[in-house]
Amino acid sequence: MEDVDQRRSSTAPRYAGALMLAAVAGHLLSETATGSLATWQSWVLYGLGAGLLVLSASAIDRLNQLVKRIRLRWVVFTAVLAVVAVLVALAGPPVVAYGRVLLLGCPQPTEVRVLTSQDAAPAIGEVARKFELHTAARNHGCRSARLYVFSAPGDRGAIALRSSWSSQELREVGPHPDVWLPDSTAETNEVVRRTSGIGSAVRVVPGPSVAFSPVVLGVPPQVAEDVVSSGSEKWGELLTKVGGAGIAIGRPNPLLTAGGRLATAALYESLDPAVVERRVEEADRPRPGTAMITTEQVLLRHNKTGCARKPCLTALYPSDTYRADYPLNLVEWDVADVSNHAAREPARAFQAWLGTQEGMTALNAAGLRPAAQAAGAEFREEFGVRAGLALDRAEAAPDEQAQAEFQKKYEQAKRNGRVWLTLDASGSMAEPAPSGETRFAVAVNGVGKALTQMGPKDTYGLSVFSDDAVRPIVPLGRRDKEAAAVALSTVAPSGGTPLHQAIIDSLDRVGTDDADHVSAVIALTDGEDTTSVQTRQDVVDAVRSKGIRVFVIAVGGASCSTHALTTITDAAGGECRDSTTDTLGDDLAELFRRVWGGSA
Repeated sequence: MEDVDQRRSSTAPRYAGALMLAAVAGHLLSETATGSLATWQSWVLYGLGAGLLVLSASAIDRLNQLVKRIRLRWVVFTAVLAVVAVLVALAGPPVVAYGRVLLLGCPQPTEVRVLTSQDAAPAIGEVARKFELHTAARNHGCRSARLYVFSAPGDRGAIALRSSWSSQELREVGPHPDVWLPDSTAETNEVVRRTSGIGSAVRVVPGPSVAFSPVVLGVPPQVAEDVVSSGSEKWGELLTKVGGAGIAIGRPNPLLTAGGRLATAALYESLDPAVVERRVEEADRPRPGTAMITTEQVLLRHNKTGCARKPCLTALYPSDTYRADYPLNLVEWDVADVSNHAAREPARAFQAWLGTQEGMTALNAAGLRPAAQAAGAEFREEFGVRAGLALDRAEAAPDEQAQAEFQKKYEQAKRNGRVWLTLDASGSMAEPAPSGETRFAVAVNGVGKALTQMGPKDTYGLSVFSDDAVRPIVPLGRRDKEAAAVALSTVAPSGGTPLHQAIIDSLDRVGTDDADHVSAVIALTDGEDTTSVQTRQDVVDAVRSKGIRVFVIAVGGASCSTHALTTITDAAGGECRDSTTDTLGDDLAELFRRVWGGSA
């Protein structure tokens, strides 16, 4: 019986060796058939592996000889084999991988295409390179992923994703992205909603915010010294102060960029939208000697790389500002010819790495602020920014309802104003006001104050009315605001008040609203109509027919209610306002803002 056991035990290693050799032969045929053994280095590596397997069979035979004399030799033999198997399982893959690198070089890394905004592209590009180095450090010096970072202008990337990335987007924007890293979560929400239906070729998996950057007002350092106060200030207060310093304020298009949209939404909460749109001008990048609304990371990069004397701009941080919050979203394509299964694992690895200490440090060095890490050495006054922040808002962006309302306000406020202003020049306007000036002189000063708020593309015309005539003195157009004062200086008030005739004449001259213009008539009078052929009802009918808003300012002896002037202004959503010679300039300015804002 013992001889039978000996024969069985002695043949076991031989069976094991035969099985190993059979496995080598089968694997060799498979590798040859698929073309994996295409170089002499690969054949050398394969031969070494096969030799080790053959030697292992001999080693097993010797080990079997050794344990023959030991009681419970099969238990010992099995335990030793188990330990060897564990060691091979743990050490084998890295040893084989390292040997493959030595003989064959690094394998081709998996490409991961990362779509981001034009503003964020330089920062994300820096972070992507550090992730590639991270993968190389864990893979014997070989990158396991290559991140191709590209950007789309404005909201073109979001539009392309919503349309499942058409052939036109392939030509004009770039390849199908595997990762989408926009400036704001608000952009993600809209795309996810549009692509979640049946039939969509793309699925956007929303991810967490990896960092943030507050929207700031960058100003020249000398201006910052003059306007900065010890307390916190809101967007409206800072914009008014900087605008009062006499420098231009640039802002990216709020319909195309997250930074411009977030800043404008905050500004609309504290200033009239029409005022905002006439205090800022569209600009994509900071310009010398001007202020710029942008994100902190763009300003920081500009100060580090775009100017000789640092800083070019100092960041002012409004307490009510919003922030870009950079969500990292995974993009999955399931159509056969664009499927990106191979890129999904390294894309998830990139997402996870950004949440590690190493990843957050890389974000910080690129000028972004990870939520779970304090600002690093890049955030210092030399570069126009500060490390500590004290912001009032917990939310990064307005809610969806507020964003929808914002776009409507912007489109209304952005339309160019087209205003016809008609002034009462009857004899009563020559009477003195409490200030000692005539009512007409006060009205001229008020007109000058209101016209200073006009934007560069706004147009106006001006007429005066007295006796039974209406006399245009400044034709409708875009011109020097001083033209009104020069023309009015030649007018001597006298005669009656043809108010009805003046309003109808103004309606004919200003024209109706269109896609690019918002029209209105503003009439200033100190009494009721005395000489017009037209009746009040004729005026009301004309206003309703043309749909042009009419605003009336009643001063002196005139009254909106007593003289039923509201009947005229209410016909198309205008307004009648009782004023005094002390408040006339402010009241005129307010009406101009209401014209630009498109609401009564």
